[in-house]
Amino acid sequence: MNRLTRFLVMSGAAMSLLGAVGPAQAFPDQAAGIDAQLRPNFGGLIAPPLRPRWRPDRRRHDQYRPGRRPGWPRERTAMSWTADCTDARDGDTPINDGLQNLADYGTLYVRGVCHESVWIDHPVTIVGQGASIFDEGSGKPATITPPDGETCIRVNSNVEQVEIRDMVLSTEHGGRASCVETWDSKVALVRTVVRYWGDTTAVLVTGGKLILSESFIDARTLDAAVVVDGGLIDMSRSRILGEEAGLDLTPGVGDSRIVQSGVFGRDAGLPAGNGIMVHGQRSGSGALKIDNTMVCGWRNGLHLDRASIVTAIHSRFCRNTVGVVSDGDLTLTESVIGAREVGIYAATGRAALRYNRIYGWSDRAIWMEPGVEVVREFNYVYYDQCWTRNWSPGEFCQRTSQLPQAARDDSVYSSPYRDWWEADAYERGYQRDGAPTFQAPIGPPPPPAPPPRRRWGKRNR
Repeated sequence: MNRLTRFLVMSGAAMSLLGAVGPAQAFPDQAAGIDAQLRPNFGGLIAPPLRPRWRPDRRRHDQYRPGRRPGWPRERTAMSWTADCTDARDGDTPINDGLQNLADYGTLYVRGVCHESVWIDHPVTIVGQGASIFDEGSGKPATITPPDGETCIRVNSNVEQVEIRDMVLSTEHGGRASCVETWDSKVALVRTVVRYWGDTTAVLVTGGKLILSESFIDARTLDAAVVVDGGLIDMSRSRILGEEAGLDLTPGVGDSRIVQSGVFGRDAGLPAGNGIMVHGQRSGSGALKIDNTMVCGWRNGLHLDRASIVTAIHSRFCRNTVGVVSDGDLTLTESVIGAREVGIYAATGRAALRYNRIYGWSDRAIWMEPGVEVVREFNYVYYDQCWTRNWSPGEFCQRTSQLPQAARDDSVYSSPYRDWWEADAYERGYQRDGAPTFQAPIGPPPPPAPPPRRRWGKRNR
């Protein structure tokens, strides 16, 4: 019986082995199968796939990824996040990692000095947290310092709202990269300081809108400090300090404005470039309004290119070689222009000048080329020898001593490194001094009295 059982078991095993090597086997023999397994895939080696196929089960959602913390979800769900650059456990890019976790219109709080280049591709608010008053020692403000040759903050195109608040953006080796770059987006710098040292502009805005509020931009570059190409600008209570040029604007469709702000040249003794350069467009050029703004220390304080539209009121242009240069549509009202050579020069276009005060010039106060459409109304020109020149209608000459004190004293603006939130360009001074009104022209001084005639007595007859 045992022999019969062994025979049946051995017969079943033999039948199973024959079935395994039957027609259902993929390879005809074992040697061919081994050869196929060992043969390399030369096609894959020559042209490997550029991206691996996505597999949903490849990683778990809570698995650690380089540059991210454990437990981060894939979707942006957090409305607030803190990037602590003083904590080494947050990695080398805590701000970029925090933005990947932040939902649209969320707020990212930044602590310490962060050495990274930030890329923003959705609407967020980045706020710098200062040191607590209870901390020992003086803590540094929240700062973003990128590696050499990289941008501080770069905003992707078509981002609806990005706000940078209470931050310091600093780069000493910018190279050909700006500190802030935006494309067709709406970006606001609020109480933000930008310190840039490089070969291009400190803030580059292409399309979209730039909002500067109580901010300071210090640019050490041969390019303009701020360039807005085809976009809008809303600048209020801010200061720009530049070397070669201050603001280079090509306003887009809409209204741009500069209110209670200052654009200063770093070295007023060696002026170079334009304080505010405004370009026009063949179609869709927007208008720029300048109100209660100071532009000092440049070759040309305000320069209008062709097809540009600018309205300036209650503003002050001081320590410039030429106060205002216009090839476009200029409306200058109730302002003070101090220039070493020419106060206002217009080559083409239209110039409407009303209730302005011009002083300090040596060549001409108002210089209009033939063909310019000019409107002059009550413009006061300060000159000590008024009777030696012929004045055009709408120009009234007064002695330099009669220049109002508010327009003569600019000692409060001697240092461009102050924030100057409380500074006033000319609006309060204009309200105090009043509008220029018609006064009788000043004639030449009376000739000196002849010497007394000597009378001869009888003895001299």
